[in-house]
Amino acid sequence: MKIKRFVLQMGVIAGVILGMKYVFPVMLPFLLGWILAEAVHPLARYMAGRKWSRRLHIKESGFGAFFILTITVMGVGLLLLSAEYLTGKIGECIKYYPRLKAEAAELVGQCCQGVERIIGIPAAESREYIFRQAGEFQKYLLEDGINMERAMDSVRGCVVILGIFIIGIVSAILFLQEREKIRKILKKFSFYQKAKNLGRELLVGMKGYLKAQVKITGLICILCVAGLWMLKIPYFLGLGLAVGVLDALPVLGTGTFLIPAGILLLFQGETFMGAGLFLLYVVTAGVRQILEPRLVGNHVGLSPLLTLLSVYLGVVIYGGFGFILGPLSALLLYGIFKEWDLLLA
Repeated sequence: MKIKRFVLQMGVIAGVILGMKYVFPVMLPFLLGWILAEAVHPLARYMAGRKWSRRLHIKESGFGAFFILTITVMGVGLLLLSAEYLTGKIGECIKYYPRLKAEAAELVGQCCQGVERIIGIPAAESREYIFRQAGEFQKYLLEDGINMERAMDSVRGCVVILGIFIIGIVSAILFLQEREKIRKILKKFSFYQKAKNLGRELLVGMKGYLKAQVKITGLICILCVAGLWMLKIPYFLGLGLAVGVLDALPVLGTGTFLIPAGILLLFQGETFMGAGLFLLYVVTAGVRQILEPRLVGNHVGLSPLLTLLSVYLGVVIYGGFGFILGPLSALLLYGIFKEWDLLLA
């Protein structure tokens, strides 16, 4: 009996990992569509229950489709406004390109002088080497074949994202139309109630996980702003918030900005500020490593040790987004084991 239970547990673990790694990305548009459909359904049901709606014979699916399309139009409009704003800022940067290039050359010169003071390599040689490599890199970027290949990759990526977006919107509308029919079919199966309970637990767990991440990111932002202010770095508020938000993104972290900036300042002779940025990175990374398992564990319902293990294994197995998929997989496994009585005795 114990062997059978162990085999079932291993099968469930393998199924969840393979499903998250290979099935989840494929079914993502339909999952997003279902989430969107369920999000607008309560409002659509409320509107369809009004007297004037019944007189006009407007159903839930009609209101739901209207709300979904409205959200889509608003989202696309916001995206276009953001793109217009970024394009304007890029245009300003291009306008000041000669000035930026001169300041960059001066900055490289200061860094090379710092390198000469620290390790003895002549500043002229290191500056010449850096400029030569920059020229080679620029030539590499401007090659026709590489440009075309990069353009094709970008086009493919845009097509994939657009396809996911369109399928998600269409599937959300179809889910609303077929919602009751799907529920009636699912109710015929014995596992439906357990799957429903599992989905409810997953939803609560994901809400808890997002709350924990918001708290951690907020604290990291405060630490970054305070640290940059203490180091008297210009624009400390905007930079601190940007670095704090950067810490919440997959693969990236506060070190993406703080470590290169610290090295640059050390080479410029700004020892105090450079060392301060390194210290700030150590503090922010340490705070995340300490708080993440505890807060996520408390909100999700898993122990801090298990949460830390799920984050680590998630990054190893799934890659950059493993810090989300790892705890989600652990929560899904715990829910399946609990609902189907597969927990360790």
